[in-house]
Amino acid sequence: MHLFQNAETIDRLVKQGEFVLKTYHTEYDEDPASFHAEFLRGSLAGWRSTVHTLYGDCAEEIIDRVLIKTRLAIPGDEMRYGAAHGL
Repeated sequence: MHLFQNAETIDRLVKQGEFVLKTYHTEYDEDPASFHAEFLRGSLAGWRSTVHTLYGDCAEEIIDRVLIKTRLAIPGDEMRYGAAHGL
């Protein structure tokens, strides 16, 4: 399936996902057990859940764009990262 929704909205969701994922990895690299890293992990899970609620199966296209742009894995989803990058 391909997304046929408002391109501006989808671009904003991708940018939001990029920001949360990059910020999470920065905090995790400093201290994996920190409150901030766990908070951001929860924020990322919430973002992902919201995207799935709004776009159903097409949500994966949005998530793939975030993975490709950041080249970072979503916590607990490392296998998906490899698939999105041809690994």
